[in-house]
Amino acid sequence: MDITSESPKKSRPKPLMIVLLLALVVVIVVLDMRRRDAENKLAQLSVQVGQTGGNEAQNQEVAKQVIEKVRRLYTIPAGIEPTVATIVDVKQLRERNAFYAKAKNGDHLIVTNDRAILYDPISDKIVDVVPVQITPPSSAGASSSSKK
Repeated sequence: MDITSESPKKSRPKPLMIVLLLALVVVIVVLDMRRRDAENKLAQLSVQVGQTGGNEAQNQEVAKQVIEKVRRLYTIPAGIEPTVATIVDVKQLRERNAFYAKAKNGDHLIVTNDRAILYDPISDKIVDVVPVQITPPSSAGASSSSKK
């Protein structure tokens, strides 16, 4: 009778083993999530380095091409050389400004003296245009102090 009473005890898993097994699974899941997050950040940094890694002449040529494409779709005065930027982290931009709600990574931002133009090079379309007012930093400080 002793033999039969011992066999059910041996076949039951111990509660400590179950807890340890569950803890191990949780640790594996957390580490995998951190690994994936690190891979995503690395991919974003690689895109940023790839986009800014070109030399000045290449960057200027890309900017000229973008401006030419945008000029076919939107009137930009001939005497103005706008600033061109490529959107790399659209999530961060969306947090700061609603203008980027329709933007995606890889789109171009073209800034003139009075307009900001969001251009999608893949669909070759203007996504949005908003008026802007560019003021030098010293003027902005003087106008804010004169309002007080």
